[in-house]
Amino acid sequence: MHHGRRPVTAYTVAVVSVGLGIALPLVSKPFVGQSAPYVSYIPAVVLSAWYGGFVPGLVTTGMLLVSTVVLNDLLFTSTSKPGARIFAGFMFSVASLAVCLAIRAMRLAQAEAMEAAISAKAAEARAQEERDRLDAIVRDLPVGVLIATHDQRTPRAPSRVELANPAASSILGETVRTGDDIYTHRPESFRNAQGQELGTGHWPIERSLLNGETLFNEEIDIVRPDGMQRTVMINSRPLQGTAGQSSAIATYSDVTSLRAAQKALQASEARLRRLFDSPIIGVISGDQDTVTEANDGFLRMLGYTREDLRAGALCTSTLSPAEYQPTDERILGQLRERGFSDPVAREMVAVDGRRVPVMVGVTTFEAGQTSPWIAWVLDLSEHRRLEERLRQAAKAESVGLLAAGVAHDFNNLLTIIMGNVALTHDMLGRNDPAKPQLDKALRAADRAADLTRQLLAYAGKGQFIVEDADVSRVIGDISRLFRSSAGKDVRIDLELEEGLPLVNMDATQIQQLTMNLVINAVEACGDGAGEVSVTTSMVEVDERTGRAAESVQELRPGRYVSIEVADSGCGMDAETRSHIFDPFFTTKLAGRGLGLAAAAGIVRAHRGGFLVQSAPGEGSVFQVLLPAVAVTADKVDPERVPALSGVEAV
Repeated sequence: MHHGRRPVTAYTVAVVSVGLGIALPLVSKPFVGQSAPYVSYIPAVVLSAWYGGFVPGLVTTGMLLVSTVVLNDLLFTSTSKPGARIFAGFMFSVASLAVCLAIRAMRLAQAEAMEAAISAKAAEARAQEERDRLDAIVRDLPVGVLIATHDQRTPRAPSRVELANPAASSILGETVRTGDDIYTHRPESFRNAQGQELGTGHWPIERSLLNGETLFNEEIDIVRPDGMQRTVMINSRPLQGTAGQSSAIATYSDVTSLRAAQKALQASEARLRRLFDSPIIGVISGDQDTVTEANDGFLRMLGYTREDLRAGALCTSTLSPAEYQPTDERILGQLRERGFSDPVAREMVAVDGRRVPVMVGVTTFEAGQTSPWIAWVLDLSEHRRLEERLRQAAKAESVGLLAAGVAHDFNNLLTIIMGNVALTHDMLGRNDPAKPQLDKALRAADRAADLTRQLLAYAGKGQFIVEDADVSRVIGDISRLFRSSAGKDVRIDLELEEGLPLVNMDATQIQQLTMNLVINAVEACGDGAGEVSVTTSMVEVDERTGRAAESVQELRPGRYVSIEVADSGCGMDAETRSHIFDPFFTTKLAGRGLGLAAAAGIVRAHRGGFLVQSAPGEGSVFQVLLPAVAVTADKVDPERVPALSGVEAV
């Protein structure tokens, strides 16, 4: 800031000072005698420098020196020596310069002091403005702010509240005032995020005050004085205090609603994840053609692994057969139009190339967009299998009714034919040439009767004498017939377990069933060497195995007596396997195709089921499951009962 006078004023003062400096020695000369002008000049220089400034002071000095030369005779007496006058003039010049410099320094110091005072006043005003603004901000903050101090010189003295905004009082549920003991505002009950009860010295601002700890986003559950439970997130840290005092600041945020929302969100995510990971239905999601996520149910359905999914091996284009392209285009059109598709039955290609029948529904996350998407995939294999079983059951029932009617009527005719042929045979003489022809007729009629019995067995209309019997004993009674029916190169092994539960059955029908299975196994071995085993045991059947059993709609879970006939023969392919229980179906040139059909009828009549496993070149295993009659624990050891879990027919 410039504090000098205007140039005109400054030099006017200089001229006036010169006049005063010359007038003073002239006026004083009559009184003092010898004039001393340079002494009188000093006040004039001081006056000019003080009011005019440094330069006007120098100008005044120069003008006085010039005036002294011009007015030499008037200012000095005749006795004054010239050398003394020159020396006095030099000393006056030095003294004047010193005076001007000193006054200049004083004026500069004065100006700086004034500027410093003005700056200090402005800074104080700004500081007060900032304090007012900060107070307003802190007061209106939705976050609680509390500053406390502790006198370290008296450790037992309570820590005091230095500042607390209204939000702190609202969150803590009580009024917090400046000067309050902070311990009175510590909740009586508070727990950390893990639910652990915290005691004295663990309130965050206490830890910052006394231990110098800094805490970030500490979640604490508190019980307020009004009994309300709240969750508070606290940040606390120490501040720079004065000598002998420690200070700390804590901020409080009520996150009760946020915590509740987080828990609700986590619960929702858990429900969605449980739905996504449910093995009941396959769930996949993706972007464009790539499947980015799939649950275990879907991966298991098509035989893929998590590694395949991470490697990007699952694409909708490879999962969908080519003939379903129109269906895929229709689904994309529905997604663009309304954001979801109608459920559609179709097929998907498994990792091994097989076709899996499925029901698919697709939806997108945003209407009008075809990606990203999520799809629910329901495996219809079991449904199709049940449909096929129902179809086979309906076919078997209709064919059985037809076979039973034909067999019954045909059997009545055969009875008449055989009776008349037998009477005629007996009426002829011993050497009658017609007797051999009648013998052939009787043998043919007997084979025809056997055929009708097989048909009746298939239809479940055979003659039954039902009683509780031991399967192992019933099969053992005809074991010699097994060996007589096998060729010399086929070995028959019997493993008939003793002490099995009884089965409510017709012993003759079960013997016929087993005999048909053994004959079929022996014929599967062909003309070469082979092995056939007949095994009885008790097994525990679960729900999945019960659904896989054939010849009935479904076996209920429980204990069953098993008759298993296994051979080392040629085995069967899938096509042959699907027709083995059809009547009159046979792979042998001279067969009638009623052996396994009759066996299936007997099993159905006994409310049992078949499990068949076979593959070309690997032989076949026919397992008959018959429901066991309830037995006491002392008759059957549960530890020796194997479980059939998840067994499926092949």
